[in-house]
Parts: sequence; structure tokens; C-alpha cells
Amino acid sequence: MRLFEETLSIPINSIPRGNTSETFTLEMKNVPWSIPGASFSSQEGILDLDIARTEYEIIVKGFLEADFTVECARCLAPVVFPVTAEIERMYSWNPDMLSDPEVEPVSHNDGTVCILHPVREAIIFSLPAMPLCTEKCRGLCPRCGINRNLEECEHDFEA
Repeated sequence: MRLFEETLSIPINSIPRGNTSETFTLEMKNVPWSIPGASFSSQEGILDLDIARTEYEIIVKGFLEADFTVECARCLAPVVFPVTAEIERMYSWNPDMLSDPEVEPVSHNDGTVCILHPVREAIIFSLPAMPLCTEKCRGLCPRCGINRNLEECEHDFEA
């Protein structure tokens, strides 16, 4: 099985019928993640896939393990989070299944199955909604903007 890293696409003709598993090491800089408020921090990520192919469907299950950086919700300092993003998606070219919102249509125009969107969604859901650098982060002073974890200021405010 092959994987085009730049688009996280798998050529359909490289997926054998039946079940197959493969682990890919991704150069994270080569993938267009486009995740608002997050960026990759590890050089490499591990993409582990289990794929089942039938006559009309391809079922992709697996996970991506990598580190991503987001801003602390209180002090805006960068925080690195290890992410294990689990994916599961069904692709089909069976017209009877395409009305199901859980099924992605397969385009034979380019002959690939693109898993970038499900992996990106899984990363977004794996990141904390309110990331904190520490549980006791004191945040920024709302008056002078000083990072209260690093300096004291004269304003009395608790985060």
C-alpha cells in the first residue's frame, strides 16, 4: 500500500482486497495540516492504518501519533500536547450508499482515497478545548498584559 504524504491520499490500486495493515512514518512538515490555533511540533508522526476493501467499499481505521503545539488559554504560552488521533471512515463508490452521511464518496478521477480530512478532524478533537500550560497557570494580567506566571504586577486579579 502506498501513501502520498503531501495529501494523505492512498491510491486505490495499491489497496489489496480484504484486510491490510500498514504503519507509515510521516514527515509532519510535508502534510498541509491547516489546523486553526495548532501546529505540529514533532518532526515525524506515526500513522497506523487498518484498511478493509470490498468490491464497493474501503473502510479505513487507525490512528496518528504526533505532538502538536497550541497556545495556553490563559497566558498564551506555547504548550506541546502529545496527540493520538483515532480515525474511522468508510469510502464507497456504491451509489446506494452515497446518501449515507457517514460514507465518503470515492472519486475515480484521481484514483485515490484521501484521509487528510478525517485525520485532521481527529487531531482537532484530540486537542484540549481549553489548553493550559499548567493547572495553576495565572494567565495574563487583564490591565497591563504581563504574564503573571513570570512576573508580578501591581494589579490584583486571579485567573
